This record gives sequence, C-alpha cells and structure tokens, in this order.
Amino acid sequence: MTTKSRKTGKLARWSALLLLLPLLSACNLGLGKTGGNAAGIDPPPSDIEQAMLSNVEEAAWAAGNDRITVYLLDRNGYLAPMSLREEPTASQSSAIAERAIAWMTVNKQLASQLPPGFTAVLPEGTKVSTVTENTPERTISVDFKAPFPGIAASRERKVIEALVWTLTELPGIDKVKLSVGGKPIRSLPSSGLPVDIVLTRGMGINLEKAKNVEPSHAMGVTLYFSSQSAEGEGYFVPVTRLIKRQADSAKAALEQLILGPRDTQALHATLAPGVAIEKLSRLADTVNVSLQDDSLISQSPVPAMMMESLVLTLTEATGAPQVSVVMNGDDSFLDSEQRSYSRPVSRPLYVNPTPQY
Repeated sequence: MTTKSRKTGKLARWSALLLLLPLLSACNLGLGKTGGNAAGIDPPPSDIEQAMLSNVEEAAWAAGNDRITVYLLDRNGYLAPMSLREEPTASQSSAIAERAIAWMTVNKQLASQLPPGFTAVLPEGTKVSTVTENTPERTISVDFKAPFPGIAASRERKVIEALVWTLTELPGIDKVKLSVGGKPIRSLPSSGLPVDIVLTRGMGINLEKAKNVEPSHAMGVTLYFSSQSAEGEGYFVPVTRLIKRQADSAKAALEQLILGPRDTQALHATLAPGVAIEKLSRLADTVNVSLQDDSLISQSPVPAMMMESLVLTLTEATGAPQVSVVMNGDDSFLDSEQRSYSRPVSRPLYVNPTPQY
C-alpha cells in the first residue's frame, strides 16, 4: 500500500470533512501550541497558560534565530518539518514568514539547497503580496498575489497543511488567515474543498483514518513517527490519525503512538508495541508520564528517537511546552545521545534540524 493511493483514494472522501474539523471541536485534534488537555490535574487558566507559552517562545528565540522551519514533501509524499540553517534575520514573524514561504516555493535556485529527497510544495510563481501579524490574537495573515498558480486537486490540501503548519512554527502564532488578491480563500479551486477563514493545526497533517471510525464521532491525534531518507538520514513525520472520540486526548495520542504507523513501508514506530502507560497527568505547564517498557535492557540508554517522538507527540496533544518522563521507575535516566531526563524536557525549538546543503 503506497502513500499516494491511500491519500488520494480512501482519504479523498474524508478531505472535505477534515478541513472543517476545527469548526466541530478544535480540542479534538492535535493543535500544537494550543492543544487539548490531558486528564488529571487541571491546567492553568487559558490566559496564564498563553503567557507562559509566550515567555517560553520569546526566551527561545532570544537565544538566536539562525534556522527557519518549513514543511516540505518527502520522497513518500508526506509533509515533514525541516529546520534549515540561515543567516540570522529580523525576528518579526512577518519577515520570517515571507522567507519561509520562499523556501516552500518551487525555485530552481533554492532546490539544490533543500535536504536531498525533499521538494517544495508551493507551485513555481507563487508570490506574496502582504504578511500581517496580529500579536494579541496570535494570528498571521498572508495575502498572495493574484492569480495564484494552478495546483492539482490531489495536491491542494497538502499546500494548505504545509502553509498552516509552517506559519504556526513562528513564535507567538497559533492561527493563520489566507487570501489571494485581498479575497479570503473560502474553497480550493480544483477540488472544491472548503477552507475555514481562520486555520489552525486543528486541521491536521498527513491525514489517515483508523478502522471503523464514524465522522460524527471522530477526533484527531497527531503522532510523530520516524522515517528515513534515501541517504539514511532519520527524521520525524507528523501524522494526524482520526480515531474514535475520547475524553483524554493526551492518553489517546500516546496509545496511538504505541500502536505505531499504519504505513509501515515509509514510517517507523518509535515506541515498542508492549509499552505500558502507568501514569499520565498534567501539572501547570508540564505533562507527567510514567511508562513501563520491558523491551529495554536495564542500565542501557533509552533510544533518543523514542524520547523525542514521545515529547513531540505529548506537547502537540496538550499544548504544554515540556514533558517529565519516568521510564521503568527511573526518573533520572539518559537517552542514547546522553541527554538527561532528571528534569522536564522542553519541546525542541527546531524539529529535524539539518545542515545547509
């Protein structure tokens, strides 16, 4: 089963519904910086939480912004974040957004600088008219010059996903508004799929559906699996899986991460199938999780890919900036890259950082 047939076949009939899912229940999908909450101790009020998240983002960017994260297509047709190295630029989100969109646009001069096996998703000739940031509303608006280049119907949703997920990587941005020639994009021209005025990560990315899921009782969880380039370089791929609606989105996401990917040819599991969730709760800005993995050898480092996938998935599901992990009763273990988990681990500022090619 190839990626293309799965996305353009069975999932084609789900696309219209999925693009509107943020309207049905935003907390039911992986929302990144503004996700749902794990069961357990109540999270802080939304205004306090947003202030905490903003402080984390601003502190991280103050340390330097020599990378820019864009979502590109890999050789299997999946969108994946790639954090490309650049000369330090102005920290305004509008300026960074324009540069990110340039990297996402097919361009012969930039193509050779992308990671091998990855391609830009926006058609050649795409031009930005204006980029406007609304800081209080954590929103960025991008107006493209008309006419917008044509896109095949099978690729249109990928373009919207890539734009929304790239732009919400910017500090202080949770929502995206898209327009062409000053007119909001309300539907996609080739496929006719509806587009919401305000877009969030709640629309999902690299969509797939679990078995026996009814649309009216569905929720989405975004999971971070691993993949590998033809050159053997590993990287993370976010996949939004539609599952039956559950009260605890964090637990649901973790359970699905343990189940592993459906597309086992292109994606690889990061957690062993026998991992047991002993505890999962949230206290203020931290997700606390305790796991039991009998497949791990005592005193051996925990695979770094496993831990990074866990942190990415749980922070995406809850919106919390950090995760505290206990593994097999040990709360001060090291991973295979000698990183300590004796204290809560923050979501990485850059996912899939790459050298400049």
